[in-house]
Amino acid sequence: MRELFEPAGVAVIGASPDANKVGHIILRNLIASGFKGGLYPVNPRYPEVLGLKCYPSVKEITGPLEMAAVVVPAKAVLQVMEECGEKGIKAAVVISAGFKESGLEGAQMEKRMGEIIKKYGMRMIGPNCFGLINTDHCMNATFAKEGPRRGNIAVSSQSGAICVVMLDWAANINIGFSKFISVGNKLDVDEGHLLEYLRGDESTKVIGLYIEGTNRGREFMHQADMTTRVKPVIALKAGRTSSGAKAASSHTGAMSGSDKVYDAAMRQAGVVRVKNIEEMFDLLQAFSTMPLPKGDGVAIITNAGGLGVMAADACSDFGLTLASLEPATVEKLKQKLPPAASFYNPIDVVGDADSERYDHAVHTVMEDPNVACVLALLAPTDLVDVSTVAKTLSAFAGSSPKPIVTSFVGGKEMTASVDMLKAAGIPNYPSPDRGIRALSAMVEHQRNRDRPQAQAVKRVEVDTEAVYEVITKVRSEGRLQLSEDEGKTILQAYGISTPKEGIARDLNGAIALAQGIGYPVVMKIESPEIAHKTDVGGVVLNIDSSEELSRSYEVMMSKVREKVPLAKISGVSVQKMIKGREVIVGMVRDDQFGPVITFGLGGIFVEIMRDVTQGIAPLDRNEVERMVRSIKAYPMLTGARGKRPGDVPALVDVILRVSQLSAEFPEIEELEMNPVMVGDEGTGVTAVDALVTIKGERQ
Repeated sequence: MRELFEPAGVAVIGASPDANKVGHIILRNLIASGFKGGLYPVNPRYPEVLGLKCYPSVKEITGPLEMAAVVVPAKAVLQVMEECGEKGIKAAVVISAGFKESGLEGAQMEKRMGEIIKKYGMRMIGPNCFGLINTDHCMNATFAKEGPRRGNIAVSSQSGAICVVMLDWAANINIGFSKFISVGNKLDVDEGHLLEYLRGDESTKVIGLYIEGTNRGREFMHQADMTTRVKPVIALKAGRTSSGAKAASSHTGAMSGSDKVYDAAMRQAGVVRVKNIEEMFDLLQAFSTMPLPKGDGVAIITNAGGLGVMAADACSDFGLTLASLEPATVEKLKQKLPPAASFYNPIDVVGDADSERYDHAVHTVMEDPNVACVLALLAPTDLVDVSTVAKTLSAFAGSSPKPIVTSFVGGKEMTASVDMLKAAGIPNYPSPDRGIRALSAMVEHQRNRDRPQAQAVKRVEVDTEAVYEVITKVRSEGRLQLSEDEGKTILQAYGISTPKEGIARDLNGAIALAQGIGYPVVMKIESPEIAHKTDVGGVVLNIDSSEELSRSYEVMMSKVREKVPLAKISGVSVQKMIKGREVIVGMVRDDQFGPVITFGLGGIFVEIMRDVTQGIAPLDRNEVERMVRSIKAYPMLTGARGKRPGDVPALVDVILRVSQLSAEFPEIEELEMNPVMVGDEGTGVTAVDALVTIKGERQ
């Protein structure tokens, strides 16, 4: 990566004297940025470009050369890359477009390019990218109109348009970059490589990522996990509502679309995810200029009570706590604030507050041990000198161990003062909620840094041969969907409890089974072609007698034949009726991240309630316990309203076993246990249903 970011010399292949050509702009930007290494325009049509000798081929360059910026038509790129490899160049930034983003022919050329860089041991950014900037190395190898100022933000973007937007934004608010990378099609270098490099870059304080997709999901998670323990990573993942999430036969699959998987992956890796580019800007600005908070208590200082109320509401929305001020802090505030002021959080210095009053309030709350961060709000009343307040607050930039952000709310009256805050490095937000969101992200990152390291996952002894036998049998019959009985055999092989049950071929057999198991029982239709039995009337609960079972049997068979007349029905399953709290535990295999474990409130309304969470396997006990605690229905498991606590440790153990199963049998595409009945503390957990889908070939 050094040759990409700190090359001794750069060849601009496709350089042009035409000021409207990309090859001209990139060479001009390299010169304007003060690049100290050798610069070598390459184009057989010109003897010189921008006052520099122009070479007909990269092979004829004699000076120090480590990186090539390639700006030639797509069909010429492969030959150029071969020449770069033969020359011994170890890094390339391929700006040229017309590859996999343009169709099959372009995809084939891109595949060939990958073979070339592998053959020569090259690293490459692109193709179809905006370029690369390293302000520490005075290198702007992009076709941006203006280069950024030097700063401590590193940004990687999969979109060239987003690059342009972010560079313009940064210039407007006096923010600078350390590194700026447009990854384009990501044939070689991707976010995982960049996180590994930027983690150790002393010039980078915060990393921003714009992601549309990833081809190495697990490696991205690994690198992000290591990086966020050192510095913050802010990610904007586009395509949150993509309709391209694969269809799935289970509730688990339906609730584990691609965006949910990215959510789980980023949360596990400590990445702060944002929803839009405005939020990305807000957070990068705060992380770039402010120290990290040491807690979650925020103090709000305002000259307008309404703004303070809005900020307090935002604290609740974003999980921040209004700091409880020490009595000594309140007494000190009273020394210089008027009687009409509010001395408790939010602190209202009232509308006629001058800069001295603001200075006293901010200094006082900063010294309170319960205050971790401060939001200073200001409305442009006739009695306040906005510029003097801005000057007072600007003095806190770089001098306070606690982060302070501002929200000067208004229009033209605030412009000059906001510019003063920007110049000083104080983040200012147009509304209180955006300031609180920025502070909450800093608190979130601080917590992420302190999260426990992943534990070694202890493997439990299971019967893998039994699982292989089931999968082999199902494949031999040309099926991918397992019957409930086959699914439960797999669960039992992994030590997961299922109810006492049996399969009956007719009514008399069902009655005999029920009498042997003992009432009450549950009766379910048995068919590998019916995934969701309740939807077709194929489940009857709480059957207390043989007479009731007889009536229910005929009604159930009639409903099922009416709803799915072509389904092959092999009989009914008669099970012991199990009581407890209903949860769902499932797994769906994602193409990029592998097995995704879903846990949440279960039952027939699981897709309506959607009180679920996801985790990327393999999961350790800490992560599983966090998943269990995170759902809204968690109090139901701990004994709400005088109920006895549920057997949460046994539930955690079941989820860990599902995680192990998903790792050891990659041929299992989907698995769902819904419901899993959580008994009272010490009584265990039972999976009363099992839906399993396998892949068509042995993996």
